[in-house]
Formats: sequence, structure tokens, C-alpha cells
Amino acid sequence: MSRSILTIDSKALEFNIKSLSKFSKKPVIAVVKSDAYGVGVKHIAKILEGIKEVEFFAVACVEEGLELRELGIKKPILILGGVLKGEEKAIKEYSLTPVVSHPEHLKPLEGLNVPIHVKYDTGMGRLGFLEEIIDDPRVEGVLTHLSSPAEEEFSKKQIEKFKNILKHYKNVKYVHLESSAGVIYKVPYATHIRVGLAIYGEKPLSNYPVQLTQVLSLKARLISVKRLPKGYSISYSRTYKLERDALVGVIAFGYADGMMKSLSNRGKVYYKGKALDIIGNVTMDMTMVDLTGTDAKVGDWVEIVGPHQSFTDLAKMAGTIPYEIMCNLSRRIKREVL
Repeated sequence: MSRSILTIDSKALEFNIKSLSKFSKKPVIAVVKSDAYGVGVKHIAKILEGIKEVEFFAVACVEEGLELRELGIKKPILILGGVLKGEEKAIKEYSLTPVVSHPEHLKPLEGLNVPIHVKYDTGMGRLGFLEEIIDDPRVEGVLTHLSSPAEEEFSKKQIEKFKNILKHYKNVKYVHLESSAGVIYKVPYATHIRVGLAIYGEKPLSNYPVQLTQVLSLKARLISVKRLPKGYSISYSRTYKLERDALVGVIAFGYADGMMKSLSNRGKVYYKGKALDIIGNVTMDMTMVDLTGTDAKVGDWVEIVGPHQSFTDLAKMAGTIPYEIMCNLSRRIKREVL
């Protein structure tokens, strides 16, 4: 019996894809890099492959592209992180589409008849050409990356700058720049949206206009429940002392599983709908909670993410972003698809 389970609602995943596509009036490039943001690409990709609104997959590197092909994925796969010398054979053999964002990315592709997408840096300061136009008949797509979609003025400058670059590409089939947060701009000249976080029902902006439903729920078992007296110290470094007699539970889920250590003495989880304070330092395999006022017993499940809080909520308490928590989800967590 598993001590922790991440449940994936396939119907909710499909609903979110269709909702994002309907809102933007564009088909979807589904970003499934980093093991589908830690959720489990072998589960997620197979669901997405069967959704008609998903026309492309996108991953960070060639190895991730190979994994998708080995899982039986037939749809086009973008390699967002470029191509390096030695990777060209796999690009051709597995029908992967490299994103070229530096002159060095073009060198391994010399003489190789594969489609490419060209990326421009319009304000992200990361990957992308600044102004150089790639005059290559293999170019089928052009893209950029919005660095701060919540900043409307700067994002609109990026959108306009990219529009001017596109004037040099008359016959490209694919144009994409709208991320999960960026879909709010409904860029008229873009052909696709390129989304990751939002497909799981995690809203990237507080006033997000797209209707989403929660895809993921995460729970873990209690492996200890005991009464401790007032003044008793909890966990490493004794950062928490009980202010009253309390029922203390130990969840089989720690920072090795994805519970951020920054949630020590500040995070919450839920038992039968009741909020429980995380007390003491989160440890590698275990997290302590105050169960006072509950009838909890060893073996019971505690909700970490679910109806009462999302990964986004958890991230706010941890002082980070949901991506970081999700990408740190351990492989020892059982994945279960509904």
C-alpha cells in the first residue's frame, strides 16, 4: 500500500485543454518538460495525445523528446532547449523539431532535412536571437517568450517587437508566444498557444479569465499519532514548542517527496476538511502536524493538495512558485489516473 498518492483526473485535464483552446481560439502546444512538471509524463502525454486540440508537444531537451516517442507519442515534438553537436542523429531518427535560438544550434543541423522553429529574445534575456533573420527554407515556426505576463505594458512591447520580426517570415506555419499566463493577450497573429501549468488547473494569475478545474490531488498517510505535553519540542533544531497539550501526527511525506522545507511552521494540510498546521521543521521523509481536535489515527490519509488547496496555494505559503513544488515531486509518490 502506497504511503503517498498523486491522483490525476484525466477528464479535468481534457476540460482545461479545451477551455484554454476555446478562450484563445487557438490549438495547443502542450509543454510537458521535466516529467510533465513532475506530474509524470508517461501518464500525462498519453492523455494529451488523444485530445484533438493538442497539436504539438514541447520538451526541454532531446532526451525528453526520445522518451515521448518511446511512449508511443506520434504528434510533433518541439525541443525548446535547442540542439547541440551529437544530437542531430536523434533529431532525424525520432522526427523531433528543434527550436533554434543561437547560431551554434544551426551547425549540427547542416544538411539535415528537418523542420525548425526559430526563437527570438524580445525581453526575456534568456534564449533567442535578438534581430538576426534566419533565411532557411526549413523554418516552419517562429516563437518568443513573454517574461512577465502580469506586466501588461512590458508584455505589449514584447508582442509588438515580435510582430515586427515576423514581417521577415512570410510563409511560416506556426507562430507562438502565449504561455499559460500569456493567453490573456489573445495575440491575433499567433497561431498556437504554448501552455503547461494551466492545463493542471493551476491559475497563473489571480484574476485569470479562463475557466479551469483542478486536475491534481495529493495525499499522504499518517504513520504516527500521539499525545505530547505542553512545552514539548518538535523536530530538528527544536524550532517549535507546543503551547498546550496536543495530538501530534507524522505524515509520511517530507522534503524528499516535494514538501518544501520552507513550509516548516507555516504551511497547512487538511484532514477530513479541517486545516492542520505544519509544526516543526519538515524533514526528509516526514512532516509533523497538529491533529488536536480530530479523531485521526495511524494509516489515515491527509490532503496536501486537493479540494481545499492547490499547488499554487501551497507555493504562496512556501514563498515560491507552484512549478518548483511540482517539479520536486518524488518518484516514490504513486501516480494514479482517474
